[in-house]
Amino acid sequence: MKMSSQSVDSAFQPDRQPDLRNGSQPYPPTAKPVPVSSKRSLRVLCIDDDEPIVQSIKDLLEHFGHRVGTATGGKCGIEMFCRAMQKGEPYDVVITDMNMPEVSGYAVAQTIKTESAHTPVILMTGACNTTRDSGALPASVDVVVHKPPHLQELNALLLRMADPA
Repeated sequence: MKMSSQSVDSAFQPDRQPDLRNGSQPYPPTAKPVPVSSKRSLRVLCIDDDEPIVQSIKDLLEHFGHRVGTATGGKCGIEMFCRAMQKGEPYDVVITDMNMPEVSGYAVAQTIKTESAHTPVILMTGACNTTRDSGALPASVDVVVHKPPHLQELNALLLRMADPA
């Protein structure tokens, strides 16, 4: 399922109200609640140059039953993604940091979409004003998640994005 590219800041900051002054809609505008099932396991590739962040996200997503591959840089992440595709074991979703040395999250997203246009790409960032509306994001990014993500919401987002319906 292709999700519209937008920031999910309000979805991951439940105590903050979405800023609707610029005409944007709360994320996602027509979403139905998704039951979180520990029996649904996704293959997730998590890419971030900060090893403790990658390990934390991996540990927490594994708690939800997902199988998580990790890479501590964009180049390594792209190589892992392509190797998995060649083996016939593609990732269901890719989570990548935006700002990484050598290969940025933007370049990772573009390569992932070139190799597998249907694979959802989540861009994680600590930058506070990174949204589709700002014009700063390429079309290869499906959703922006602001750090630190709330893991239950991240899990629900992963399940929605990987749902083929």
